[in-house]
Amino acid sequence: MIDKRMQPNNTGTAAPPPSLGVTVMPEWFQHEGIEPVLDRVEALGARAIATSPYVMERCADGEGGREPPPDGEAGKVRPLERDLFGARELHVRTAPSFEHDFARYRDLRYQPSPPTALTHRHARLLDDLCSAAARRRIDVYLQVMAASPPGYRVQFSGASPADLCLLPDGRPHPDRVDRNASLASPHVVAYIATLVAELADRYPGVTGLRLDWPEYPPYDFRSALFDFNPALVARLAAAGHAPAATAQAVSAWAADLRAAAADAAPAGSQAVVDALQDAGWDALFDHAGPLAALYAAKRGAARDLLAACRATLDSVPGARRRLEPQAFPPPLSAISGFPMAALHGIADAVGVKLYTMHWPMLARYWARDLCGAAPAPSHDAVTAAVAWLLGFTDTLLEDGASLRYPEPHVAHPVGAKAQRAKLQAARDIAGSVPVIAFVHAYGPVDDVARRRDIAAASGTPLWINRYGYLSDEKIAALGPASLSPPANAA
Repeated sequence: MIDKRMQPNNTGTAAPPPSLGVTVMPEWFQHEGIEPVLDRVEALGARAIATSPYVMERCADGEGGREPPPDGEAGKVRPLERDLFGARELHVRTAPSFEHDFARYRDLRYQPSPPTALTHRHARLLDDLCSAAARRRIDVYLQVMAASPPGYRVQFSGASPADLCLLPDGRPHPDRVDRNASLASPHVVAYIATLVAELADRYPGVTGLRLDWPEYPPYDFRSALFDFNPALVARLAAAGHAPAATAQAVSAWAADLRAAAADAAPAGSQAVVDALQDAGWDALFDHAGPLAALYAAKRGAARDLLAACRATLDSVPGARRRLEPQAFPPPLSAISGFPMAALHGIADAVGVKLYTMHWPMLARYWARDLCGAAPAPSHDAVTAAVAWLLGFTDTLLEDGASLRYPEPHVAHPVGAKAQRAKLQAARDIAGSVPVIAFVHAYGPVDDVARRRDIAAASGTPLWINRYGYLSDEKIAALGPASLSPPANAA
């Protein structure tokens, strides 16, 4: 039988996404070997992998970046669950997996990283991976950062000061979790569009490109106030809005929310919910409120970035490459500026991140920004209120003390109904563009299985993120036989 997924597609459309994929970064192929890793991928029942165009080596503590990423320091509680270069927590440095064609980037502000000895030692790694995967009929995607040049990996950003995301007062936010540059910057757009075209040309066997974070990740309240970079301000002005007045309105709204949270926090989480709603919380999702012009400009910038990537991908000869952005779920996608409702003809699918260990951390970071140096009980009350308002929990908790980045043995403190609701909301918003559920492998085995089952039962294709958290025990537990039948199965 001919596998239709392996044939060139010259019709301008893409085949459906695979029903199950696994994100496996290249260091695992370096450390464990290509064939052993693909054996484990197949043991899960997966027919696709996503990796990135870099190679890695261990370096001295304090150099390079931490693996796994610290997630704004909260994630330091989570070691890997597989040994990597002899450790479960380590510092690493990376290099591109191939030697770039620098002529493509002539006159661009951003340039790809030059090859190093590490590049040359592993120059065939991804080529060999693509060949091995093709023999097994496993699709390969390449994942890059959408707005964090050079784009290979989340921790390493070379964004220019001129392209930093800015707050309403024109200052950057140095304590944010992500490292995204302004999506409105033409320099950022030119670089990522050039990069995805080069990758499609250099690795013709890949099925598609995954763009991570084509948005303004709202990990804390201040990040929800982005972006007043001059490039985004120009979009505001072009749409007929007065940038200074917009900045003033956003700042006033934020001040009202902070005052409401601080005043209500001693009275508990329900009081905080009521106070935040009275102070205008719903402006986060209002197409006519003080944030409306800013958020419309953010959506426009993100869509234009993705459209530029689609255009350059389509210019590469050969089979059509899929373009699959991945982003926060609703309602966070509304805050982040991800244009989920406007991707028809641009994206072949949208990955919705159910990275549930981040949700309590995010609620706590928002609470930190909203109530400042409040006593712990007040901080916990605001955390619980934010978690409820953003749809992380199924009920409003009276005490948000349990809402913290979970340690490896702790089930993620999020709601099952909340996860289902986010997936359904994403499908409703995305319309004709398929939604893919992304479930993170971090956490206890039974909790990961439950979260996987919630996503699988939604009927969406499913990706399991981060092979480094798939211990052999988890792989055995998450294999095809472990999937719960759909609720309406006979």
